[in-house]
Amino acid sequence: MYETQVKNIAPEEARRLHEAGVPFIDVREVEEYAQARIPGASLLPLSEFMARYGEIPQDRPVVLYCRTGNRSWQAAAWLASLGYDQVLNLDGGIVRWYRSGLPVDTTPVEVGYAATPFQEVGPHEAQALLEEALVVDVREPWEYAEGHLPGAVNIPLSTLPARLAELPRDRPILLVCNSGNRSGVAADFLVQQGFPGEKVYNLEGGTYAWMASGLPVER
Repeated sequence: MYETQVKNIAPEEARRLHEAGVPFIDVREVEEYAQARIPGASLLPLSEFMARYGEIPQDRPVVLYCRTGNRSWQAAAWLASLGYDQVLNLDGGIVRWYRSGLPVDTTPVEVGYAATPFQEVGPHEAQALLEEALVVDVREPWEYAEGHLPGAVNIPLSTLPARLAELPRDRPILLVCNSGNRSGVAADFLVQQGFPGEKVYNLEGGTYAWMASGLPVER
């Protein structure tokens, strides 16, 4: 459902929009943006997205991008679920933009890290939470089917706003994705929706870190 609401655009079309003054928003993390960015792009990291999406104008076109287009697609799909209908995703991200011969800004910048309002935990800390916490895997169903934490329920990030009623507010919630980026977005959003930050946990490194630690997955 959400995929049809996200329009991917090629670098050539993105360049025309850039020249016309359409806002570009970089959803990568701080250190990636600091190294190189599309000229004039604003930084709104995916990890802070749900807390700050109100900064994105809803009444005009906006182009989102990341390294290869995957994280920005997730962000665009989530915005589409909230009624944003002019959000565009740069297909192939800044990598394809650069390979198309378009300019990047490598001027050094200093940007700070924002403290998270939720709890970050590693694999073994997360394992200790399993008996008490509801584990929510925010990946897509096909990713979930390939292997997930024991007992995890699948609520894709793009459907989370519509499914809040399924989540408890009186017990810990452990959010999981492949690497911790999407689940960090979900954790931020839950806190913004009134879930207590001391009960909302994000698995740092996601299922990759979990499996690398030798911990079991279900299929």
